[in-house]
Amino acid sequence: MKLIYSILWFDNSQDFFDSLDCEELENAIKSWGFTPKIMFETDPDKFMSHSPFVDLDLIVVDYDLGENTDHGETFIRSVRDNNVLTEVVFYSSNASKELWNAIAEKELEGVYIANRNAVLPRIERVARQSVQKVLDLNNMRGMVMAEVGDIDLILDQVFATGWLSLTTQHQEEIIGKFREKALEQIGQSRTSLETLNIGSQVSDILEACDSNKRWQNFNRLKRHIPRLKQCNPGDYPVEILAPRNFLAHGQARVEDGVHIFSYRGKEYRFDEAEGVRLRGRIGEYKAQLQTALQEIAQAQAAAS
Repeated sequence: MKLIYSILWFDNSQDFFDSLDCEELENAIKSWGFTPKIMFETDPDKFMSHSPFVDLDLIVVDYDLGENTDHGETFIRSVRDNNVLTEVVFYSSNASKELWNAIAEKELEGVYIANRNAVLPRIERVARQSVQKVLDLNNMRGMVMAEVGDIDLILDQVFATGWLSLTTQHQEEIIGKFREKALEQIGQSRTSLETLNIGSQVSDILEACDSNKRWQNFNRLKRHIPRLKQCNPGDYPVEILAPRNFLAHGQARVEDGVHIFSYRGKEYRFDEAEGVRLRGRIGEYKAQLQTALQEIAQAQAAAS
């Protein structure tokens, strides 16, 4: 699971979709540290176009889809035939017994049922349960490292795009400060950094970066590109990289249900509340950096 919680919802009634107020569901998902993405489909073919459904966290399907359309469990069966184990909320205005009979007849697993009039609260409960399943410590470690990897890529793209608009003087300034700071950190491993100069390719600079150096270069770039100055989400090394390092490299012990990570003489307390906070902050950093990348790319395209 990534930081986006995605729901695919299939019902043949657009009027029903129009009548829904999903704000409470979306706010609940946000409160868990995820960004909600709800996709509504009323056409069977468009629904199946999402196959093989690998990027979905939950599928919601109406049982009674009209006289000229196969019942909802047929679509769920198609999902199962594709070996997709995404959980499904199966709902109808009919009695729950009829739903369970349909599920048993089609030998469906991983399916929850709901009344049509109470489907939103049911979706929220099932979503919360599915989130809890994947947010054990090992999954959380993997998620944080994957998300930091995504941010690394965005920072590379921002730097490479912004670099093209810099004057030679500003490029020399950034390379000089980057080389000086990096050489202080790496001690004997100096060769590749010492060769960096104004004739270097931007790819040479990026290859010499770890996550912290990428953030430092982004801030150097901001000084010369006005459009980037409004991107100021916070202290990335402290808020994101330090927890990532604890989760990736630290030794953990459990005290009163709280995981306490020890790494390089420091400790980091990780519980459910900290997981929500960390996921939320990662999402905020990604959103601001993606916006910054779009803005400078558009400005560069307009100038060319």
